[in-house]
Amino acid sequence: MKNKWRTVAIIFIIITIVETLGIIWIYNLGMESIENENECAYNICAEQQTYQYDSTEKMCYCFENHEVVYQEYMP
Repeated sequence: MKNKWRTVAIIFIIITIVETLGIIWIYNLGMESIENENECAYNICAEQQTYQYDSTEKMCYCFENHEVVYQEYMP
């Protein structure tokens, strides 16, 4: 009976560790996206009124009169 409880405890510990690592990874991805969008808004497109940050392509687009006037890839 003791071996079953040890096995269950080890499985739950592993699941908890994997879950915690997943949450940290997702948090870091979100923070990186927010930092890139702020970089796009305040540093790259500061002179234009509108901007768009595409997080899938990591591109910053600056618009003026509904036309793209500048775009930059953000690594």
